[in-house]
Amino acid sequence: MLLYLFGLPAAGKNYVGQVLADAFGYTFYDGDLDLTEELRDAVREERPFTDAMRDRFYAVLVERIAALRRECGDLAFCQATFKERHRASVAEAFPDVVFVLVEAAEDVRLARLARGGNPVTVDYARQIAAFFEPPRHAHFVIRNEGGRAEVVAQLARLLADLAVAGYA
Repeated sequence: MLLYLFGLPAAGKNYVGQVLADAFGYTFYDGDLDLTEELRDAVREERPFTDAMRDRFYAVLVERIAALRRECGDLAFCQATFKERHRASVAEAFPDVVFVLVEAAEDVRLARLARGGNPVTVDYARQIAAFFEPPRHAHFVIRNEGGRAEVVAQLARLLADLAVAGYA
């Protein structure tokens, strides 16, 4: 199964992906590992991404997902994916993808960023949040605010529901 984790910076996409790997045996891949130099520069300089920058990046991500799917069974892939058209391009390339929006309250996300360790600063996160397009496509939601046990429980329910629906 391909689970595509998306959402705002510091919502906990990587955390949820790592829980999927540790607790449920998924292969986890962080799409940020494939950020192009122009995107890394934009983050460092706190500039928004242009559509052209995103288009080039999502072409790379689709190739990465295809390669990973050839190598592993269950895959959890995460990337913020601010634009609906890029989520649609992933769905077009992988019709069986299951989108999972990882959410956390703004104060929680900003507090996580304030601790450091993330290339996105609090100011940049506030600036770019306005560019995030709410999903119009089918998706599930994981709230990442209550700790590991809560995330594991939500994921267990999600995976059980997907199995009943024939995704597994």
